[in-house]
Amino acid sequence: MKITAKSGRKDKMHIYIDGEYLLTVDEVFWFSSGYISGDEINKEELTAFEEAAGSRRAFNSALNSLDYRDHSEKEIRAKLLRKHDADYVDEAVEKLIELDLVNDERYAENYAHELFEHKKFGKMRIKSELRAKGISADIANAAVEELFDEEEPDNIQRIVDIIGKRYYNRMNDEVGRKKVFSALQRMGYSFSDIREAMSEFSDDEYYEDY
Repeated sequence: MKITAKSGRKDKMHIYIDGEYLLTVDEVFWFSSGYISGDEINKEELTAFEEAAGSRRAFNSALNSLDYRDHSEKEIRAKLLRKHDADYVDEAVEKLIELDLVNDERYAENYAHELFEHKKFGKMRIKSELRAKGISADIANAAVEELFDEEEPDNIQRIVDIIGKRYYNRMNDEVGRKKVFSALQRMGYSFSDIREAMSEFSDDEYYEDY
């Protein structure tokens, strides 16, 4: 069999076997493959070439995704599996971890901080969000505990600020207050902290039934 390559758009190379299109690779992969257009290639060599190309495509897809934002191992694996074979994905993810391009501990620390600062989530909700991203319980717990040790937040004041900015106009009746209470619980704040914070806006009697 004869392998040939033709230049495509940007840095792409279209690969043909005996004149029939096989697949597309990037220029770096082709020129580092050891083949020259017109070389003979046997069945075993072709299989190895296709497998290497598949792993390369999965790895490049991962790099494109990581250019936009950081990903947990679970996230990047799930995204790659939509377009690439599982074996190629395994190789790509292993390489990403080896190169420290995917690091669940770093991801957990950064994402926990983002949820704390921008979403104003409490400890329980942050842990839940990290677990949903595929972060292990140990790593999630460590990231959250480290964050709260560093920030030493006043949870009562945080809740008061959230109510003042987001929910103040709902504090005028019991139905509204109950909805605010539920919303704050979903944000990861404890019953006792919410109750204490909300007591600053109205009589505590409204929360005796919670």
